[in-house]
Amino acid sequence: MGTVGVTSLGMFGKTGGWPINIGFHSLEFAIGGISEKPTVIDGKVETREYLNLTVMIDHDVVDGAPAARFTARLVELVQECFGLVE
Repeated sequence: MGTVGVTSLGMFGKTGGWPINIGFHSLEFAIGGISEKPTVIDGKVETREYLNLTVMIDHDVVDGAPAARFTARLVELVQECFGLVE
């Protein structure tokens, strides 16, 4: 069955929403849709796109501190578009 599960609901359009994973893997990702939301940037309100992503980590396998560091680094990489080539 593996140790990581990935599912995607984002292929159904630009709808928001947070998928809830119910699975049996040590690490699971559920990728939701991309939604537009107002955000304050440099004192101005602008519309930005946000990816809804649910990360579920089995606490019986991974301690909370490493899980939090992993999630924080994942957010940084996604925000920087790491690995995407123009």
